[in-house]
Amino acid sequence: MRRLVVVVGVMTGEVRTPTRPEIARDLIGRVESAAATWRAPACEREAAPEGVARAVRNAIESDMQALRRIVARLQGWPGRTLVGEDGCQAALAIALNSDPAVQVTLLHLLAEAVRRGDATTAQWAHLHDRCLVRSGRPQTYGTQYRWYDGQLEMCPVADPEDLDQQQASVGLAPHHDQLVLLERRHIAAGGLASVEQGRSAA
Repeated sequence: MRRLVVVVGVMTGEVRTPTRPEIARDLIGRVESAAATWRAPACEREAAPEGVARAVRNAIESDMQALRRIVARLQGWPGRTLVGEDGCQAALAIALNSDPAVQVTLLHLLAEAVRRGDATTAQWAHLHDRCLVRSGRPQTYGTQYRWYDGQLEMCPVADPEDLDQQQASVGLAPHHDQLVLLERRHIAAGGLASVEQGRSAA
């Protein structure tokens, strides 16, 4: 059975009016449109015919290339100052589904945004863990889950005994709380998609 990665986390920080609202609208619009493709419940994507699966791959590629153009234009991550909280979170959702090689570059840009106070450590932790898991290594912060044999399963963690402390250090809720939310939202709903805790499915 195919394994599917899920991201869980929290978004923190003050609400800001974006200085580049046109970029914010582009990012948010792409993520909202993805509800029919790469943000659709995994059970629907798994059962979809090849034509729909191809549309999912094409949408992921299109959104990834759009994000690459945006970071090139901005010469950095589209942070909260430029695109607001929702725009920054939408950029993360796209980054999490991007090609692994692109993710590494985006991770560095996101880290710079965190240092400027323009993104959250929780957002960085999501992408950091995703890069680790996709490279076959254990994650650090426990943000990555997979769907396996009808159950949610956390991807391997480098230091499971210290996980709650690691999560708290980057502003994430304890993994038990994350799992409860995932089970309530996605198992009960009969589907699974990448999500950020406290937000609509992403």
